[in-house]
Amino acid sequence: MLYFSRHISIVAIILIGLFVNLNAQDDRELEKKSLEMLNENKKREAEEIATINKQLESNGEQLKTTYSNLTLIQRKIDLQKSSINTTDKIIRELQKQLKEKKQAVEQLQNDLESVKNSYKNLLNKYYNIRIKGSAWMIIMASESFAQAYKRMKYVREILLLLKAQAIKIREMTERLNDEIMDIAKKEQLLSSKEDAKQKEMEILRTDEKKSQSVYSELKQKNSELEKQLKERKKAYSQLHDQMRELIRNEMKKNAESGITDEMIAYTQSFEDLRGLLPHPAIGVIIRPFDDDKSKSIYATVKTLPNKGIDIQTAENAEVYAVSKGVVTRIGKLAIGGVSIIVSHGIYRTVYASLSSALVKVGDEVKARQKIGVVKKSYDGPVMHFELWKDLEAQNPENWLFK
Repeated sequence: MLYFSRHISIVAIILIGLFVNLNAQDDRELEKKSLEMLNENKKREAEEIATINKQLESNGEQLKTTYSNLTLIQRKIDLQKSSINTTDKIIRELQKQLKEKKQAVEQLQNDLESVKNSYKNLLNKYYNIRIKGSAWMIIMASESFAQAYKRMKYVREILLLLKAQAIKIREMTERLNDEIMDIAKKEQLLSSKEDAKQKEMEILRTDEKKSQSVYSELKQKNSELEKQLKERKKAYSQLHDQMRELIRNEMKKNAESGITDEMIAYTQSFEDLRGLLPHPAIGVIIRPFDDDKSKSIYATVKTLPNKGIDIQTAENAEVYAVSKGVVTRIGKLAIGGVSIIVSHGIYRTVYASLSSALVKVGDEVKARQKIGVVKKSYDGPVMHFELWKDLEAQNPENWLFK
């Protein structure tokens, strides 16, 4: 009797352990979140690639061999590589999850077999008691109350464990079936991701050939393009001179008369919108802040770090103020078209490469108010946007809404 009691206690401990170990809800949630994050990255990359494709299509044949078109293609290639890398991460994550699930299923099958064997042994013991006589008669045949109590407890423990094991066998079987179905789904998903990666690789190879073709054609026009770059460099230098003159004059005025409450209000309002400013034009950023990849083409011209961002837009695209402010300068650049400077307290935004201004100096503008139209240049309709805090150029992408 003591042996059987010990056996029952050991089985009970095993069952309790199984109850704890078979709770896979947390694991499934982690798996789900991991894939959700990767798929969210994939979605963002796909959206940006779609935007670039739309812009490339709108550019047409006329702008096919421009530097801005090449930059768009290169940006698309960078995104495609990033997207393929994300797909690789998804594939590796699925492979990892599949390996772990198959190991878990194997362990679960072994555990289920152990519980079934334990259930079978207990069932045999219970039937042996029934063969010898009813459980009640065995208890009544005890020589003492203590022995009767032990026998009654033993029979009751067997019945309880039989019931618990039957429930556990059902739960383990259901979970085993769920895990096998989940493995099948993940294998199907893995296969689809591997196929998608192959298609992405094909598109990437096509775009890389297209990029090389445009690059080669641009190199053949090297002297003409370098002349245009020099003119653009001259225009931006002129724009920065205007900016510095304006800012120094305003800073001198503020030092003499003091900073007004209105200026403080504009500054605070603008700073509160960091990361939330609307884009000044609809399009794709082809040249980021503090960078000029054109140096890879224009080998003999010393380029300037970009003090803002260049946005490839549609022809005659509208330009909008990014925040409320006051128009403090409208300039005319040699080849850069019209430029507009809007003050927002100690901050200024610059809108250049415009064909016309729809505001005048002294006008108070609101956020998203139309203030100009993009000028078409040799590089297509490309708008230049800058953001300054006093004499320090800021990266506009840190301020614009993503």
